[in-house]
Amino acid sequence: MLKTLLVGIDVHSEKNSCAFTDEQGNRLIKKAFSLSNNLPGAEELVKRIESAMQEGAFDKLMIATEASSFLDLHLVDYLSNSKSLNRYLPLIYQFNPKLTAGLKKVYADIDKSDDIDPFVIADRLRFGHLPEPYEDSKAYFPLKRLTRYRCHLVNTIAREKNYFLTHLFLKFSSFSSLKPFSNTFGKTSLAVITDFLSVDEIVAMPIEELVDFIVKQGKNRFNNPEQIAEAVNKVARESYRLRPSLANSVNLILGSTLQNIRALCASLKEVDEAIAQEFKGFPNTLESVKGLGPVYAAGIFVELGNIERFSSQAKVAKFAGLTWRKRQSGKHESEITRMTKTGNRYLRYYLVEAANSLRVHNEEYKAYYQKKYNEVTKHRHKRAVALTARKLVRLVFALLTKRHLWQPLNGSF
Repeated sequence: MLKTLLVGIDVHSEKNSCAFTDEQGNRLIKKAFSLSNNLPGAEELVKRIESAMQEGAFDKLMIATEASSFLDLHLVDYLSNSKSLNRYLPLIYQFNPKLTAGLKKVYADIDKSDDIDPFVIADRLRFGHLPEPYEDSKAYFPLKRLTRYRCHLVNTIAREKNYFLTHLFLKFSSFSSLKPFSNTFGKTSLAVITDFLSVDEIVAMPIEELVDFIVKQGKNRFNNPEQIAEAVNKVARESYRLRPSLANSVNLILGSTLQNIRALCASLKEVDEAIAQEFKGFPNTLESVKGLGPVYAAGIFVELGNIERFSSQAKVAKFAGLTWRKRQSGKHESEITRMTKTGNRYLRYYLVEAANSLRVHNEEYKAYYQKKYNEVTKHRHKRAVALTARKLVRLVFALLTKRHLWQPLNGSF
């Protein structure tokens, strides 16, 4: 009968806490040991694993790491490429903390500590239902770093915009509710927000001059600048008056935040171009899908890696966390079910963003989105986009496994 050594590693920026157990959960060492999270520490860990394999006459090796962000990236890559361990064909897993959070509650009589955590991680390996094992995909690393950085940029831009809108309420309290412009961050809208020191300036300004200002800033592209000028004037009249002592501070914050947003958007454009250029080196059929584009296709492609490691499209959905738990009691089944979100958040992000793009630019997915949108009365958009992303998973799996170009479907969904 084959014996398996289970290794649990709790990864931190400076050190790694490690534990060894067998398949029955018996500890091979009484207490977890710590090693530096650097190259010498990784080399020492390999020596200890190899020694434990030989002393215990183990045939198989399973390793799991748990870390914040990508603190375990170097360690996992080193272990997967170790010639000393490769003869055991190790299975290496990178655990999301959610995978062990529930298990830790079972250990009711212990405190949370760096000593017990690696044993819990090793224990989690025994119970199955594990994520996909780590795949050595060095060829994808440069592109993956770009796509993940892009995700960071998008989230940062969203936070900066929310911060801007928060302070916009102090200066123009009715701006967001009355919406004089379809896009608050459009050029003309921002000119109205930043060029006037207070709402009283707009109220006191003759409507003809305000119309001229909007025509000039909008480069004469508005069909009805007079109507927009009236809306802006109404916003100014109905907004709270900001005390003069606070006005300079608010204007400075709005201007500074806007500079941050513009700089971040310029960086996003540069990163998108770099992603598109880098992605040209990876032959694929994803870009054949109308409305997908190279950026979203690249994000999906690099997070999946070798598609052959997934036996079905359902495994891809699970890997992305695009699955839902049923809420049922007796004959009642809840209309609202929560997404698990326990998988690869970057893959989930790009699938959802791609689905949101397809619902606009792809007739097949536009119809599917609308069908799902009309099925419920709550959270209609979020639900419809998520389900459209789940449909996209099936297409992505088919295109990458069969290496076929996309062909639009005819008929019902």
